[in-house]
Amino acid sequence: MNKDENIISLPGLPRAFLVLFIAVMLGVNSQAAVFQIEAQPPDTLRTRLALEYHHDRIAGMLDIEYTDTIRVVIATTMESFSRALGTTFPDWGAAAAVKKKKLIVIKSPSYFQVGKSLEELLGHELGHLMLDKASAGRWLPRWFEEGFCQLVSGEWRISNDIRITRAVWGGGLMPLTSLEDVNKFGGAKAGLAYSQSYLAVSSLVQELSIQFIPDFLNDYRETGNIYNAFFTASGYKYTEWANLWQKQTVKRYRFVLFVFESDFFFPMLAVLIIILYIMKKFQVRKKRKRWELEERLQGYEKDSTA
Repeated sequence: MNKDENIISLPGLPRAFLVLFIAVMLGVNSQAAVFQIEAQPPDTLRTRLALEYHHDRIAGMLDIEYTDTIRVVIATTMESFSRALGTTFPDWGAAAAVKKKKLIVIKSPSYFQVGKSLEELLGHELGHLMLDKASAGRWLPRWFEEGFCQLVSGEWRISNDIRITRAVWGGGLMPLTSLEDVNKFGGAKAGLAYSQSYLAVSSLVQELSIQFIPDFLNDYRETGNIYNAFFTASGYKYTEWANLWQKQTVKRYRFVLFVFESDFFFPMLAVLIIILYIMKKFQVRKKRKRWELEERLQGYEKDSTA
């Protein structure tokens, strides 16, 4: 008789205790986080699936194990959002992560017009908690945190490109080192800060590969010197890279056409279609004239040889 058959043959109560013990031991050895979800039925399953998906991806990107218990509240009213968060929060904010409490609070897109999906919001806020684990609770630049969290959640849209283009052609980009108090910014300024943060982190990943992130965080976690860790992982001095990134971004977006802003895109598209139609008609007319001329020449040659 094998071990499984021995367990099955035990009397009811001892078997129940043994099964419970095995389940507890498996839970202790599990590498997955525990999510305590408070949500309405439409959001409950989506929340759990999204959290499990993002947990595995982020753990792989950061090269860490994350087994903490996280409370996740999907709020359906402003009162429940504020009550769960327990602190003031900017009006433009759709979600928050409280690191010390291992807490994620989100305005449900089913009840609020937040412009992002539930899956994106969950990935973003879970990114904050797991980054905190990867850095051993050490301070990280706000642009790096927000940029990484947007990278893993996939929040980038063409509206972000438009926002950056406006800034480049208008008042200019903000220095990355000035984004620490983003929660005190107004909605438009905060949107620009988040867009810059994403571009900054994505540019590092594109140039150095995703391995830059765990290399940087591992060094920082061990040494406690963020500037040396950044230099070791990237080959750049921190402030020099930040200035270089800003210059390169301005140069890049200076050549992005402003017509892609929603107010102008469709009228310009209509004008472009009309221009293409006229060009096509002109080409057809030109080709028809060439054919007529060729037919006349062929007729003339036949008459000459007759």
